[in-house]
Amino acid sequence: MDVDYTKYTLSELRDCRENIDENAYPERVKIIEEQIAIRIQNGGFKKSSKKMTKKESETIQWAWGNLFLSLVFAFLAISGISKGSIGNAAKMGNYNLTEDPIGFWVVILILVLLSGHRLYKSIKGFGGKGI
Repeated sequence: MDVDYTKYTLSELRDCRENIDENAYPERVKIIEEQIAIRIQNGGFKKSSKKMTKKESETIQWAWGNLFLSLVFAFLAISGISKGSIGNAAKMGNYNLTEDPIGFWVVILILVLLSGHRLYKSIKGFGGKGI
């Protein structure tokens, strides 16, 4: 039975090296040591020849979009808090901290919740793949 050590992580390879019977499996010891050297050269990461699928690519694109929206909503909330008012250029639906504090804080709360939700979706979309 041949073992494919190319799929093992560095820590798994080191564990195998410590626990293998050198007299019974000298060829495996050599393969394990070669794989350990490769992992150390690559910084502990094995090179993956796997290409990203279309679905994974779309997921990453959505994750970046969600991260961007999260930052926009956070910026709007911070900007509103610092200025004391939130509104639009047409002056319709403006919420001022002094004139309508409840409406102002409701809008801030909505922006913070949207920002948090989009940040969560972004992190979930990256799924540990890193940014």
